[in-house]
Amino acid sequence: MRRPLSPLSLAGAAWALLQVVLAGMASAQTAENLSSRDRIAETVLDSLYGPLVYIMVEGERGIYPGLPLSGKRDFLRMFWAKRDPTPGTPRNEAEEDFDARIEFVNKKFGEAGATPVPGWRTDRGRIYLKYGPPDVILKRRGVGRQLPFELWGYTHTVHRKYCFVDLTRFGNYSLVYSNDKSEPTRGDWRELMGWDAYDDVLNF
Repeated sequence: MRRPLSPLSLAGAAWALLQVVLAGMASAQTAENLSSRDRIAETVLDSLYGPLVYIMVEGERGIYPGLPLSGKRDFLRMFWAKRDPTPGTPRNEAEEDFDARIEFVNKKFGEAGATPVPGWRTDRGRIYLKYGPPDVILKRRGVGRQLPFELWGYTHTVHRKYCFVDLTRFGNYSLVYSNDKSEPTRGDWRELMGWDAYDDVLNF
């Protein structure tokens, strides 16, 4: 016949069981925290990846979204390592320059509204990230029915020009014309701008 456990033994067993339960809860909490950190880390990585689509080459497109978290980290690391003008040094000047451009366009070209748009996702932000600051800018505020517009010119390689029009008059500029074949041009851009502005574009 088994002897009943003493109160002291019962207390000890209860304490041991409590320790096991607490250890399990702590382990689950740790796993939850790690998962949360991983989700945050992935969100940060995705935000770093977004603007890179403007400067990717063909073989780099479409790979990142399907990668696991570790693969995304490796992709970003390799992306900038290939563009490092001074390999083997602590600094990557190409990455630093691009980060500075992102900071600038987010401050300068961000659009407010019901759904704010960060500067890097705007038309002006995209062109700035791809080519840097324009060599020459022509701005018109818009008088009467004339819409405000900006003309950006790049002359240090081939001559490229980009015409952005404030279609809403709220400072949200859209690209309506460019001689850059990789960028879209609206079919009605002449009507949008008027003939005086059209001449400005042609002669820019």
